[in-house]
Amino acid sequence: MYDTCVDLDNRPFASVPQAERYFPGTAIETARQTLARCIQRGEGPGMVVGPSGTGKTLLCRVLAEQFKDSFQVAVLSGGRLSTRRALLQAILYELGRPYRKMDEGEVRLALIDYLSAGEDCPAGMLLVVDEAHTIPLRLLEELRMLTEVSRDGRPLVRLVLAGGPVLEERFAGPKLDSFSQRLAGRCYLEAFNRTETQDYIYAQTSSADAVGEQLFSEETCRSVYQATDGVPRLINQLCDHAMLLSHVAGLQEITPACVEEAWADLQQLPMPCSGEPAGDSAGNDVIEFGGLDDPLDETDAGAEVHDTSPLKISPESTEEPAEQLQRIEGMLADVEEDFQPAGSIKPEVELVFDEPDRPFKEEFEQEEVVVDRYATEVSDETEEPAEENEEDGVETVEPEGGRGKAKRCPGTAGASPSALPPATRPVRRREYGQLFVKLRSG
Repeated sequence: MYDTCVDLDNRPFASVPQAERYFPGTAIETARQTLARCIQRGEGPGMVVGPSGTGKTLLCRVLAEQFKDSFQVAVLSGGRLSTRRALLQAILYELGRPYRKMDEGEVRLALIDYLSAGEDCPAGMLLVVDEAHTIPLRLLEELRMLTEVSRDGRPLVRLVLAGGPVLEERFAGPKLDSFSQRLAGRCYLEAFNRTETQDYIYAQTSSADAVGEQLFSEETCRSVYQATDGVPRLINQLCDHAMLLSHVAGLQEITPACVEEAWADLQQLPMPCSGEPAGDSAGNDVIEFGGLDDPLDETDAGAEVHDTSPLKISPESTEEPAEQLQRIEGMLADVEEDFQPAGSIKPEVELVFDEPDRPFKEEFEQEEVVVDRYATEVSDETEEPAEENEEDGVETVEPEGGRGKAKRCPGTAGASPSALPPATRPVRRREYGQLFVKLRSG
């Protein structure tokens, strides 16, 4: 729309990243050189991390354009991949290979066979994955396994991952520890500074066969930087919209006012204040807001004004001390109506709590050892009672195993059951009932 007015061949600030419009800023150019070294030498996968709008997609397209004559290039978008089969099919599609009507195993073998044959891609493949922070972990592991495919000691897959700051956090986890060790380059993108913002604007306008200094003055470039904070995507949007508004207004130069209006229009904000005083007719429609420390306008109708100046007592006053004290109390009562002297407050109640009980601090009497002579093992009800020999006073007890009989002497009646040998341990199965009868009868 405005390109014919200012004699431009095309739009200088396009919304779609274009490799031919690449601007070598400090951060993005350093990242391009690092990733290019990793690709050429086959050092390992490379990763580029940056906030939104800093040029990750543009960098991916620049690398794909740079190495399209050396490798078979496949550029993927991680947001559209959810399964291993979809990932492998997308790679085959980018390489121009058949990918339909094959399961996961067949697709993987078809890709490996294509890379290993070496007929169409003797140097291997360059795989560039944009929006890699949205890829599931299982797909990242699949990409790591693809980088291990080699021939004659050279890797057949050169990998570049581009994503947001979340991508670096995912590689810091233990599940991707093996993949993180294989990364040969870690690059970080950032926004332009003030000088780079101005150079970027002039470079984009020059690519459209226009003189940037004639369209954007230094003051206008500073306004663009203050509004966008140097983010390339926001710079493109703001400058493109500012050029559109200047064309509608019939201006041949983009002014800071056009930049402010374009920014307010894009962000749906109110128009910036122009600094001109409002007329008297608009006085009733304007609501003024002041700070908390601003003095109250005494001319407002119905406003109550209190004297908030500090109290001063003149030493040369002729008033008696009692009169001065009464006057001060009256002034305090006017300023602080809610003030209550200490006498009007209810008396304080002191809560006293007893010392908490400490059961272990209590002194106990001498300990008395009680032995339960009935605490013995009780056999099944099917066992026969012990037979007592009246002649020699020896009690014959059948052992627990049911084999043979054991004898017990009368002298061992009061001994502890645990002290008896296992074969002669007494078995009393009815004395508990007799004991309960005695306890009930008192």
